[in-house]
Amino acid sequence: MPRRRVLRALLAAAIVAVGTVGVTDALAASRTTISQRTGLFLRSSTTATATTAARVPVSQLRLVNYYPAANGWTLMWTHYSHAQTAADMQAIASLGGNAVRVIVQPSAVGYPTVSAAMLANFRDLLATARAAGLSVQLTLFDWWSSYADVAGSEAWLRSLLAGQADNPTLALVELQNELPVGNASAVGWANTLLPYLADVLPGVPRTLTVAGSTGANGIATLLADLAPSSIDVVDVHYYGDASGAADVLRQAQAVAGGRPVIVGEAGLSTPDGAAGEEAQARFYRVLGRTTAALGLPPAAPWTLNDFAAAAIPNSPGTNEYHYGLRRLDGTWKPAADVVRESFAGTVDNDLDGGFERETNNGGARLGAWTPYDTADGAGQVAGDIVRTGLQAVCFSGTGGRATAVPSVMQKLPVLTAGERFTVTTYVDRIVPTGAERVALAWFGSAGQYLGQAESPRADASNVWQPLTVSATAPAGASTVQVHLKAPYESGRACYDDTAITW
Repeated sequence: MPRRRVLRALLAAAIVAVGTVGVTDALAASRTTISQRTGLFLRSSTTATATTAARVPVSQLRLVNYYPAANGWTLMWTHYSHAQTAADMQAIASLGGNAVRVIVQPSAVGYPTVSAAMLANFRDLLATARAAGLSVQLTLFDWWSSYADVAGSEAWLRSLLAGQADNPTLALVELQNELPVGNASAVGWANTLLPYLADVLPGVPRTLTVAGSTGANGIATLLADLAPSSIDVVDVHYYGDASGAADVLRQAQAVAGGRPVIVGEAGLSTPDGAAGEEAQARFYRVLGRTTAALGLPPAAPWTLNDFAAAAIPNSPGTNEYHYGLRRLDGTWKPAADVVRESFAGTVDNDLDGGFERETNNGGARLGAWTPYDTADGAGQVAGDIVRTGLQAVCFSGTGGRATAVPSVMQKLPVLTAGERFTVTTYVDRIVPTGAERVALAWFGSAGQYLGQAESPRADASNVWQPLTVSATAPAGASTVQVHLKAPYESGRACYDDTAITW
Protein backbone atom coordinates (compact mmCIF):
# COMPACT_ATOMS: atom_id res chain seq x y z
CA MET A 1 0.00 0.00 0.00
CA PRO A 2 1.02 3.59 -0.42
CA ARG A 3 2.15 4.02 3.20
CA ARG A 4 5.62 2.62 2.76
CA ARG A 5 7.65 2.95 5.92
CA VAL A 6 10.27 5.24 4.47
CA LEU A 7 7.59 7.67 3.39
CA ARG A 8 5.77 7.38 6.69
CA ALA A 9 8.94 8.25 8.57
CA LEU A 10 9.56 11.30 6.43
CA LEU A 11 6.00 12.57 6.67
CA ALA A 12 5.03 11.70 10.22
CA ALA A 13 5.23 15.29 11.39
CA ALA A 14 2.19 17.47 11.92
CA ILE A 15 0.13 18.05 8.77
CA VAL A 16 0.13 21.52 7.30
CA ALA A 17 -2.75 23.00 5.35
CA VAL A 18 -2.10 23.30 1.62
CA GLY A 19 -3.16 26.28 -0.42
CA THR A 20 -4.60 26.49 -3.91
CA VAL A 21 -2.51 24.99 -6.72
CA GLY A 22 -2.96 25.03 -10.44
CA VAL A 23 -4.43 22.10 -12.33
CA THR A 24 -2.08 20.64 -14.94
CA ASP A 25 -3.17 18.64 -17.98
CA ALA A 26 0.30 17.84 -19.33
CA LEU A 27 0.68 14.48 -17.58
CA ALA A 28 1.99 11.23 -18.98
CA ALA A 29 0.22 7.84 -18.98
CA SER A 30 -1.37 6.81 -15.69
CA ARG A 31 0.13 4.82 -12.83
CA THR A 32 -0.75 3.93 -9.25
CA THR A 33 0.39 3.44 -5.67
CA ILE A 34 3.34 2.04 -3.74
CA SER A 35 2.78 -0.41 -1.01
CA GLN A 36 4.11 -2.11 2.04
CA ARG A 37 4.93 -5.55 0.71
CA THR A 38 2.81 -8.45 1.87
CA GLY A 39 0.38 -6.21 3.76
CA LEU A 40 -2.86 -7.36 5.24
CA PHE A 41 -5.82 -5.00 5.18
CA LEU A 42 -9.34 -4.80 6.54
CA ARG A 43 -12.48 -3.51 4.88
CA SER A 44 -16.15 -3.64 5.70
CA SER A 45 -19.20 -4.97 3.94
CA THR A 46 -22.34 -3.07 3.05
CA THR A 47 -25.77 -2.98 4.62
CA ALA A 48 -28.64 -2.91 2.14
CA THR A 49 -30.29 0.49 2.37
CA ALA A 50 -31.72 2.91 -0.12
CA THR A 51 -28.42 4.78 -0.33
CA THR A 52 -26.27 1.66 -0.81
CA ALA A 53 -28.51 -0.17 -3.28
CA ALA A 54 -26.40 0.92 -6.27
CA ARG A 55 -23.05 0.12 -4.67
CA VAL A 56 -21.04 -2.75 -6.06
CA PRO A 57 -20.80 -5.51 -3.42
CA VAL A 58 -17.30 -6.18 -2.14
CA SER A 59 -17.40 -9.73 -3.49
CA GLN A 60 -17.98 -8.38 -7.00
CA LEU A 61 -15.22 -5.78 -7.07
CA ARG A 62 -12.71 -5.89 -9.91
CA LEU A 63 -10.36 -3.35 -8.40
CA VAL A 64 -7.22 -1.65 -9.74
CA ASN A 65 -4.94 0.55 -7.63
CA TYR A 66 -4.26 3.99 -9.08
CA TYR A 67 -2.00 7.02 -9.23
CA PRO A 68 -1.10 8.82 -12.47
CA ALA A 69 2.16 7.72 -14.08
CA ALA A 70 3.78 11.14 -13.86
CA ASN A 71 2.37 12.22 -10.49
CA GLY A 72 2.11 9.72 -7.65
CA TRP A 73 0.89 10.15 -4.08
CA THR A 74 0.61 13.82 -3.09
CA LEU A 75 1.53 14.90 -6.63
CA MET A 76 -1.71 13.42 -7.96
CA TRP A 77 -3.60 16.12 -6.08
CA THR A 78 -1.21 19.06 -6.37
CA HIS A 79 -0.78 18.44 -10.11
CA TYR A 80 -4.24 17.13 -10.83
CA SER A 81 -5.35 16.63 -14.44
CA HIS A 82 -8.92 15.88 -15.45
CA ALA A 83 -7.81 14.75 -18.90
CA GLN A 84 -5.25 12.28 -17.52
CA THR A 85 -7.71 11.00 -14.95
CA ALA A 86 -10.35 10.40 -17.61
CA ALA A 87 -7.89 8.53 -19.82
CA ASP A 88 -6.69 6.38 -16.92
CA MET A 89 -10.21 5.53 -15.78
CA GLN A 90 -10.98 4.34 -19.30
CA ALA A 91 -7.82 2.21 -19.23
CA ILE A 92 -8.98 0.52 -16.01
CA ALA A 93 -12.40 -0.08 -17.52
CA SER A 94 -10.75 -1.63 -20.61
CA LEU A 95 -9.25 -4.29 -18.34
CA GLY A 96 -12.72 -5.25 -17.17
CA GLY A 97 -12.22 -3.39 -13.91
CA ASN A 98 -15.26 -1.96 -12.15
CA ALA A 99 -13.50 -0.10 -9.33
CA VAL A 100 -10.46 2.08 -8.70
CA ARG A 101 -8.60 2.71 -5.48
CA VAL A 102 -8.07 6.41 -4.75
CA ILE A 103 -5.76 7.57 -1.93
CA VAL A 104 -5.86 10.98 -0.24
CA GLN A 105 -3.13 12.62 1.85
CA PRO A 106 -4.23 15.42 4.21
CA SER A 107 -0.85 17.06 3.60
CA ALA A 108 -1.70 17.39 -0.11
CA VAL A 109 -5.30 18.56 -0.04
CA GLY A 110 -5.30 20.74 3.08
CA TYR A 111 -5.87 20.05 6.78
CA PRO A 112 -8.10 20.35 8.76
CA THR A 113 -10.01 22.11 5.99
CA VAL A 114 -9.58 20.92 2.42
CA SER A 115 -8.79 23.79 0.07
CA ALA A 116 -11.38 24.73 -2.55
CA ALA A 117 -9.10 23.73 -5.41
CA MET A 118 -8.29 20.34 -3.89
CA LEU A 119 -11.94 19.68 -3.08
CA ALA A 120 -12.79 20.40 -6.70
CA ASN A 121 -10.09 17.97 -7.83
CA PHE A 122 -11.35 15.27 -5.47
CA ARG A 123 -14.94 15.61 -6.61
CA ASP A 124 -13.88 15.66 -10.25
CA LEU A 125 -12.00 12.39 -9.78
CA LEU A 126 -15.05 10.71 -8.25
CA ALA A 127 -17.29 11.96 -11.05
CA THR A 128 -14.78 10.94 -13.72
CA ALA A 129 -14.51 7.43 -12.30
CA ARG A 130 -18.30 7.18 -12.23
CA ALA A 131 -18.51 8.33 -15.85
CA ALA A 132 -16.15 5.49 -16.81
CA GLY A 133 -18.38 2.97 -15.02
CA LEU A 134 -16.05 2.60 -12.03
CA SER A 135 -16.77 2.54 -8.33
CA VAL A 136 -14.18 3.94 -5.92
CA GLN A 137 -12.40 2.47 -2.96
CA LEU A 138 -11.36 5.55 -1.00
CA THR A 139 -8.30 5.44 1.26
CA LEU A 140 -8.06 8.32 3.75
CA PHE A 141 -5.38 9.73 6.08
CA ASP A 142 -2.44 8.52 4.01
CA TRP A 143 0.99 9.62 5.32
CA TRP A 144 -0.60 10.47 8.66
CA SER A 145 0.49 10.09 12.27
CA SER A 146 -1.15 12.96 14.20
CA TYR A 147 -3.34 10.60 16.20
CA ALA A 148 -3.80 12.99 19.09
CA ASP A 149 -5.71 15.41 16.86
CA VAL A 150 -9.10 13.73 16.86
CA ALA A 151 -11.02 16.99 16.49
CA GLY A 152 -8.93 18.01 13.48
CA SER A 153 -9.35 14.54 11.97
CA GLU A 154 -13.11 14.74 12.29
CA ALA A 155 -13.11 18.21 10.77
CA TRP A 156 -11.05 16.95 7.83
CA LEU A 157 -13.47 14.10 7.20
CA ARG A 158 -16.39 16.51 7.19
CA SER A 159 -14.56 18.88 4.87
CA LEU A 160 -13.46 16.26 2.33
CA LEU A 161 -16.60 14.13 2.33
CA ALA A 162 -19.27 16.81 2.49
CA GLY A 163 -22.11 15.88 0.15
CA GLN A 164 -20.87 12.31 -0.43
CA ALA A 165 -23.15 10.48 2.00
CA ASP A 166 -25.49 9.26 -0.74
CA ASN A 167 -22.89 8.82 -3.48
CA PRO A 168 -23.12 5.18 -4.69
CA THR A 169 -19.74 5.57 -6.41
CA LEU A 170 -18.08 4.96 -3.04
CA ALA A 171 -17.92 1.19 -2.69
CA LEU A 172 -15.36 1.03 0.14
CA VAL A 173 -13.78 3.54 2.47
CA GLU A 174 -10.52 2.85 4.27
CA LEU A 175 -9.79 5.02 7.28
CA GLN A 176 -6.03 4.58 7.02
CA ASN A 177 -3.52 2.28 5.40
CA GLU A 178 -1.39 0.22 7.78
CA LEU A 179 -2.37 1.52 11.16
CA PRO A 180 0.40 0.67 13.66
CA VAL A 181 -1.49 -1.75 15.91
CA GLY A 182 1.18 -1.55 18.61
CA ASN A 183 0.56 2.19 18.95
CA ALA A 184 -2.10 2.84 21.62
CA SER A 185 -2.69 6.38 20.36
CA ALA A 186 -3.29 5.11 16.83
CA VAL A 187 -5.72 2.45 18.03
CA GLY A 188 -7.57 4.94 20.20
CA TRP A 189 -7.80 7.36 17.27
CA ALA A 190 -9.20 4.60 15.05
CA ASN A 191 -11.74 3.56 17.67
CA THR A 192 -13.07 7.11 17.70
CA LEU A 193 -12.83 7.83 13.97
CA LEU A 194 -14.37 4.63 12.60
CA PRO A 195 -17.83 5.26 14.14
CA TYR A 196 -17.54 8.90 13.10
CA LEU A 197 -16.73 7.83 9.55
CA ALA A 198 -19.88 5.70 9.56
CA ASP A 199 -21.88 8.81 10.44
CA VAL A 200 -20.25 10.84 7.66
CA LEU A 201 -20.69 8.08 5.05
CA PRO A 202 -23.62 5.98 6.30
CA GLY A 203 -23.85 2.58 4.65
CA VAL A 204 -20.44 2.76 2.96
CA PRO A 205 -18.23 -0.20 3.91
CA ARG A 206 -15.34 0.84 6.14
CA THR A 207 -11.88 -0.62 6.38
CA LEU A 208 -8.67 -0.24 8.32
CA THR A 209 -5.38 -1.88 7.43
CA VAL A 210 -2.34 -3.22 9.25
CA ALA A 211 1.27 -3.59 8.13
CA GLY A 212 2.01 -6.69 6.11
CA SER A 213 4.85 -7.61 8.43
CA THR A 214 2.30 -8.28 11.20
CA GLY A 215 0.57 -10.92 9.07
CA ALA A 216 -2.56 -12.65 10.28
CA ASN A 217 -1.56 -11.89 13.87
CA GLY A 218 -1.80 -8.21 13.07
CA ILE A 219 -5.33 -8.65 11.77
CA ALA A 220 -6.31 -10.65 14.84
CA THR A 221 -4.84 -7.98 17.11
CA LEU A 222 -6.63 -5.20 15.29
CA LEU A 223 -9.95 -7.01 15.40
CA ALA A 224 -9.52 -7.57 19.12
CA ASP A 225 -8.68 -3.91 19.73
CA LEU A 226 -11.60 -2.45 17.75
CA ALA A 227 -15.33 -2.67 18.19
CA PRO A 228 -16.60 -5.74 16.31
CA SER A 229 -18.93 -3.65 14.16
CA SER A 230 -16.12 -1.36 12.92
CA ILE A 231 -14.66 -3.73 10.33
CA ASP A 232 -16.49 -6.20 8.15
CA VAL A 233 -14.05 -7.27 5.42
CA VAL A 234 -10.44 -8.49 5.57
CA ASP A 235 -8.28 -7.20 2.75
CA VAL A 236 -4.90 -8.81 2.04
CA HIS A 237 -2.01 -7.08 0.29
CA TYR A 238 0.47 -9.54 -1.15
CA TYR A 239 3.90 -9.13 -2.80
CA GLY A 240 5.76 -12.39 -2.18
CA ASP A 241 6.10 -15.27 -4.61
CA ALA A 242 2.62 -16.10 -5.82
CA SER A 243 2.96 -19.66 -4.51
CA GLY A 244 2.82 -18.34 -0.93
CA ALA A 245 -0.38 -16.35 -1.30
CA ALA A 246 -2.65 -19.30 -0.55
CA ASP A 247 -1.15 -19.69 2.91
CA VAL A 248 -1.58 -16.00 3.70
CA LEU A 249 -5.14 -15.97 2.42
CA ARG A 250 -6.09 -19.06 4.39
CA GLN A 251 -4.70 -17.47 7.54
CA ALA A 252 -6.66 -14.30 6.81
CA GLN A 253 -9.84 -16.34 6.36
CA ALA A 254 -9.16 -18.16 9.64
CA VAL A 255 -8.94 -14.95 11.67
CA ALA A 256 -11.62 -13.04 9.76
CA GLY A 257 -14.44 -14.23 12.01
CA GLY A 258 -16.71 -14.94 9.06
CA ARG A 259 -15.94 -11.64 7.33
CA PRO A 260 -15.30 -11.71 3.58
CA VAL A 261 -11.66 -11.67 2.45
CA ILE A 262 -10.34 -9.85 -0.61
CA VAL A 263 -6.88 -9.18 -2.05
CA GLY A 264 -6.91 -5.40 -2.34
CA GLU A 265 -3.35 -5.00 -3.53
CA ALA A 266 -0.84 -7.36 -5.12
CA GLY A 267 1.96 -7.06 -7.63
CA LEU A 268 5.41 -7.88 -8.95
CA SER A 269 7.95 -5.36 -10.21
CA THR A 270 9.55 -5.65 -13.66
CA PRO A 271 12.80 -3.61 -13.62
CA ASP A 272 14.54 -6.36 -15.63
CA GLY A 273 12.39 -5.91 -18.72
CA ALA A 274 11.11 -8.91 -20.69
CA ALA A 275 12.09 -11.50 -18.06
CA GLY A 276 10.41 -9.50 -15.32
CA GLU A 277 7.31 -8.95 -17.41
CA GLU A 278 6.87 -12.69 -17.99
CA ALA A 279 7.45 -13.27 -14.26
CA GLN A 280 4.78 -10.67 -13.52
CA ALA A 281 2.32 -12.42 -15.84
CA ARG A 282 3.06 -15.71 -14.05
CA PHE A 283 2.47 -13.97 -10.71
CA TYR A 284 -1.05 -12.95 -11.71
CA ARG A 285 -1.74 -16.37 -13.29
CA VAL A 286 -0.89 -18.25 -10.11
CA LEU A 287 -2.60 -15.68 -7.89
CA GLY A 288 -5.71 -15.81 -10.09
CA ARG A 289 -5.88 -19.56 -9.73
CA THR A 290 -5.39 -19.21 -5.97
CA THR A 291 -8.17 -16.66 -5.40
CA ALA A 292 -10.55 -18.68 -7.55
CA ALA A 293 -9.80 -21.87 -5.61
CA LEU A 294 -10.38 -20.11 -2.29
CA GLY A 295 -13.62 -18.49 -3.43
CA LEU A 296 -12.27 -14.94 -3.44
CA PRO A 297 -12.66 -12.16 -6.02
CA PRO A 298 -9.65 -11.51 -8.27
CA ALA A 299 -6.70 -9.73 -6.70
CA ALA A 300 -6.43 -5.97 -7.26
CA PRO A 301 -3.26 -5.22 -9.24
CA TRP A 302 -0.66 -2.84 -7.99
CA THR A 303 -0.62 -0.90 -10.21
CA LEU A 304 -2.13 0.43 -13.46
CA ASN A 305 1.11 1.81 -14.90
CA ASP A 306 4.79 2.21 -14.23
CA PHE A 307 5.95 5.51 -12.73
CA ALA A 308 8.05 8.21 -14.38
CA ALA A 309 11.38 9.12 -12.77
CA ALA A 310 10.07 12.13 -10.83
CA ALA A 311 6.62 10.72 -10.07
CA ILE A 312 7.27 9.29 -6.61
CA PRO A 313 8.05 11.67 -3.73
CA ASN A 314 11.20 10.89 -1.74
CA SER A 315 12.70 8.76 -4.56
CA PRO A 316 12.29 5.16 -3.33
CA GLY A 317 14.11 2.11 -4.73
CA THR A 318 14.07 1.17 -8.41
CA ASN A 319 11.51 -1.62 -7.99
CA GLU A 320 8.81 0.82 -6.91
CA TYR A 321 8.71 2.37 -10.39
CA HIS A 322 7.97 -0.86 -12.29
CA TYR A 323 4.87 -2.50 -10.81
CA GLY A 324 2.54 -1.27 -13.55
CA LEU A 325 0.43 -3.27 -15.95
CA ARG A 326 1.41 -0.65 -18.55
CA ARG A 327 4.81 0.65 -19.56
CA LEU A 328 5.61 4.34 -19.60
CA ASP A 329 5.02 4.45 -23.37
CA GLY A 330 1.43 3.37 -22.74
CA THR A 331 1.74 -0.18 -24.08
CA TRP A 332 0.39 -3.04 -22.01
CA LYS A 333 2.64 -5.64 -20.40
CA PRO A 334 1.71 -9.34 -20.78
CA ALA A 335 0.22 -9.33 -17.26
CA ALA A 336 -2.56 -7.03 -18.44
CA ASP A 337 -4.10 -9.83 -20.49
CA VAL A 338 -3.91 -12.18 -17.50
CA VAL A 339 -5.67 -9.61 -15.29
CA ARG A 340 -8.28 -8.98 -17.97
CA GLU A 341 -9.04 -12.71 -18.13
CA SER A 342 -9.11 -12.98 -14.33
CA PHE A 343 -11.59 -10.10 -14.10
CA ALA A 344 -13.73 -11.93 -16.66
CA GLY A 345 -13.69 -15.11 -14.57
CA THR A 346 -11.12 -17.09 -16.58
CA VAL A 347 -8.16 -18.83 -14.94
CA ASP A 348 -5.04 -18.63 -17.11
CA ASN A 349 -2.76 -21.65 -16.54
CA ASP A 350 -0.11 -20.95 -19.20
CA LEU A 351 3.20 -21.31 -17.33
CA ASP A 352 5.36 -21.16 -20.49
CA GLY A 353 6.37 -24.79 -20.45
CA GLY A 354 7.72 -24.39 -23.98
CA PHE A 355 10.10 -21.59 -22.86
CA GLU A 356 9.02 -19.44 -25.80
CA ARG A 357 8.71 -16.28 -23.67
CA GLU A 358 11.73 -16.86 -21.42
CA THR A 359 14.76 -14.54 -21.64
CA ASN A 360 18.36 -14.94 -20.50
CA ASN A 361 18.81 -12.55 -17.60
CA GLY A 362 22.34 -12.85 -16.23
CA GLY A 363 21.55 -15.88 -14.10
CA ALA A 364 18.41 -14.30 -12.61
CA ARG A 365 14.80 -15.23 -13.40
CA LEU A 366 14.19 -16.19 -17.02
CA GLY A 367 10.53 -15.22 -16.77
CA ALA A 368 8.05 -17.80 -15.49
CA TRP A 369 11.04 -20.07 -14.73
CA THR A 370 13.94 -19.32 -12.38
CA PRO A 371 17.44 -20.89 -12.47
CA TYR A 372 18.25 -22.84 -9.31
CA ASP A 373 21.70 -23.59 -7.86
CA THR A 374 23.44 -21.37 -10.39
CA ALA A 375 26.71 -21.81 -8.50
CA ASP A 376 26.86 -25.29 -10.05
CA GLY A 377 25.59 -24.19 -13.46
CA ALA A 378 22.72 -22.13 -14.84
CA GLY A 379 20.05 -23.08 -17.33
CA GLN A 380 20.06 -20.83 -20.39
CA VAL A 381 17.47 -20.15 -23.08
CA ALA A 382 18.72 -21.42 -26.45
CA GLY A 383 17.33 -21.76 -29.95
CA ASP A 384 19.61 -24.27 -31.64
CA ILE A 385 18.14 -27.43 -30.05
CA VAL A 386 14.35 -27.35 -29.78
CA ARG A 387 11.58 -29.91 -29.91
CA THR A 388 8.86 -27.47 -30.94
CA GLY A 389 8.74 -23.70 -31.27
CA LEU A 390 11.83 -21.53 -31.23
CA GLN A 391 13.36 -21.98 -27.77
CA ALA A 392 14.35 -24.53 -25.14
CA VAL A 393 16.29 -24.35 -21.86
CA CYS A 394 19.75 -25.94 -21.99
CA PHE A 395 22.50 -26.89 -19.51
CA SER A 396 26.18 -27.62 -20.05
CA GLY A 397 29.24 -27.86 -17.84
CA THR A 398 27.23 -28.31 -14.66
CA GLY A 399 28.21 -29.72 -11.30
CA GLY A 400 26.16 -30.42 -8.21
CA ARG A 401 26.13 -31.16 -4.49
CA ALA A 402 24.32 -33.48 -2.15
CA THR A 403 22.03 -30.63 -1.08
CA ALA A 404 21.45 -28.86 -4.42
CA VAL A 405 21.79 -29.45 -8.15
CA PRO A 406 21.31 -27.10 -11.13
CA SER A 407 17.78 -26.82 -12.49
CA VAL A 408 15.14 -24.41 -13.66
CA MET A 409 12.15 -24.29 -11.37
CA GLN A 410 8.72 -22.89 -10.58
CA LYS A 411 6.91 -22.71 -7.24
CA LEU A 412 3.21 -23.50 -7.08
CA PRO A 413 0.70 -23.52 -4.24
CA VAL A 414 -0.97 -26.66 -2.93
CA LEU A 415 -4.57 -25.48 -3.00
CA THR A 416 -6.35 -28.57 -1.67
CA ALA A 417 -5.26 -31.33 0.69
CA GLY A 418 -3.88 -34.29 -1.20
CA GLU A 419 -3.75 -32.37 -4.49
CA ARG A 420 -2.06 -34.31 -7.28
CA PHE A 421 0.63 -32.75 -9.49
CA THR A 422 1.87 -34.26 -12.75
CA VAL A 423 4.78 -32.90 -14.77
CA THR A 424 5.74 -34.18 -18.20
CA THR A 425 8.72 -32.76 -20.09
CA TYR A 426 11.16 -33.72 -22.83
CA VAL A 427 14.95 -33.72 -22.65
CA ASP A 428 17.52 -34.07 -25.44
CA ARG A 429 21.09 -34.89 -24.37
CA ILE A 430 24.23 -34.44 -26.48
CA VAL A 431 27.32 -36.43 -25.38
CA PRO A 432 25.67 -36.75 -21.97
CA THR A 433 27.26 -37.39 -18.61
CA GLY A 434 24.55 -35.92 -16.38
CA ALA A 435 21.63 -37.19 -14.33
CA GLU A 436 18.69 -35.35 -15.91
CA ARG A 437 15.28 -35.83 -14.30
CA VAL A 438 12.19 -33.86 -13.25
CA ALA A 439 11.22 -33.52 -9.59
CA LEU A 440 8.41 -32.33 -7.34
CA ALA A 441 9.74 -30.96 -4.03
CA TRP A 442 7.23 -30.38 -1.20
CA PHE A 443 7.43 -27.65 1.46
CA GLY A 444 5.35 -26.74 4.50
CA SER A 445 3.93 -23.33 5.37
CA ALA A 446 7.04 -22.44 7.40
CA GLY A 447 9.28 -23.36 4.48
CA GLN A 448 10.30 -26.74 5.87
CA TYR A 449 11.29 -29.39 3.33
CA LEU A 450 8.90 -32.36 3.33
CA GLY A 451 10.44 -34.57 0.66
CA GLN A 452 10.29 -35.00 -3.09
CA ALA A 453 9.21 -37.27 -5.93
CA GLU A 454 11.39 -37.70 -9.03
CA SER A 455 11.03 -39.20 -12.49
CA PRO A 456 13.44 -41.87 -13.68
CA ARG A 457 16.71 -40.42 -14.94
CA ALA A 458 17.12 -39.84 -18.65
CA ASP A 459 19.15 -42.55 -20.36
CA ALA A 460 18.97 -41.65 -24.07
CA SER A 461 20.99 -39.26 -26.22
CA ASN A 462 20.38 -37.37 -29.47
CA VAL A 463 16.64 -37.88 -29.14
CA TRP A 464 13.84 -36.09 -27.28
CA GLN A 465 13.09 -38.41 -24.38
CA PRO A 466 9.90 -37.90 -22.29
CA LEU A 467 10.19 -37.70 -18.52
CA THR A 468 7.19 -37.77 -16.17
CA VAL A 469 6.67 -37.44 -12.44
CA SER A 470 3.28 -37.60 -10.72
CA ALA A 471 2.65 -37.43 -6.99
CA THR A 472 0.11 -36.40 -4.37
CA ALA A 473 0.95 -33.59 -1.98
CA PRO A 474 1.83 -35.02 1.44
CA ALA A 475 0.10 -33.93 4.63
CA GLY A 476 1.17 -30.42 5.63
CA ALA A 477 2.41 -29.44 2.16
CA SER A 478 1.80 -25.77 1.38
CA THR A 479 3.85 -25.36 -1.81
CA VAL A 480 5.54 -27.52 -4.41
CA GLN A 481 8.62 -26.74 -6.48
CA VAL A 482 8.83 -28.13 -10.01
CA HIS A 483 12.50 -28.73 -10.94
CA LEU A 484 13.94 -29.68 -14.32
CA LYS A 485 17.33 -30.95 -13.13
CA ALA A 486 20.61 -31.28 -15.03
CA PRO A 487 23.51 -32.01 -12.63
CA TYR A 488 27.01 -33.24 -13.51
CA GLU A 489 26.51 -32.58 -17.21
CA SER A 490 29.78 -32.08 -19.12
CA GLY A 491 27.91 -32.47 -22.40
CA ARG A 492 24.65 -30.66 -23.11
CA ALA A 493 21.05 -31.26 -22.04
CA CYS A 494 18.04 -29.28 -23.25
CA TYR A 495 14.45 -29.29 -21.92
CA ASP A 496 11.34 -28.38 -23.93
CA ASP A 497 7.54 -28.77 -23.96
CA THR A 498 6.97 -29.04 -20.21
CA ALA A 499 3.36 -29.56 -19.09
CA ILE A 500 2.31 -29.08 -15.47
CA THR A 501 -1.07 -30.50 -14.49
CA TRP A 502 -2.51 -29.55 -11.08
